[in-house]
Amino acid sequence: MPLLDPKPGALRPHPADGPSVDRVPDDRASGTPDGLRDALVAELGPEKVLHRISDLVRYASDASPYRLVPRVVVIAETTADVAAVLRHARDNGRHVVFRAAGTSLNGQAQGDDILVDVRRHWTGLEMLDDGVRARIKPGTTIGRANISLSRHGRLMGPDPASSLACTVGGVVANNASGSEGAAAHRAGAEPRVPRPGLFPARRTSGTSGTTAA
Repeated sequence: MPLLDPKPGALRPHPADGPSVDRVPDDRASGTPDGLRDALVAELGPEKVLHRISDLVRYASDASPYRLVPRVVVIAETTADVAAVLRHARDNGRHVVFRAAGTSLNGQAQGDDILVDVRRHWTGLEMLDDGVRARIKPGTTIGRANISLSRHGRLMGPDPASSLACTVGGVVANNASGSEGAAAHRAGAEPRVPRPGLFPARRTSGTSGTTAA
């Protein structure tokens, strides 16, 4: 009996037995359900609610091998928009996923209900104390933050491989560090909640000298 019995037929493509497993679910094939779309448009305005099937498919993938088609995509511009979405989700038993750059390798930037884009309108940073501290918006990329910090001889502590594309918000949310990540030095964070209110924390991902181990 030969050690290897080649079977070329096994390498030929075979017709699929049925629809692709990653096809758009039937309840989203026509876009966002009317009730969900209308409720969010009433809260946020039509320009902030993406509901066409082409929009949903565009946001269905990130850098991971997974695929989840959201029911609706919200382009949040302010913390008030975020609060409105969370309030709607709380009152209607829905769940929310926030997405920035979409560089996640494990699907954290995907969701099958309400997906909130916090990349477009959440960029910018302010250097404080000669670069010892920095106030950075969550949609700002690590690479952009490091360019500003490098003028003060400093860098961000986290050092993920996708630093040119990934954002500060995603790094904090995923506790990303990278192979050269330094210890965390947070000075303050401002998580927002659906009700009017602000709960400041006293730790924020800080900066480190370029020679830090």
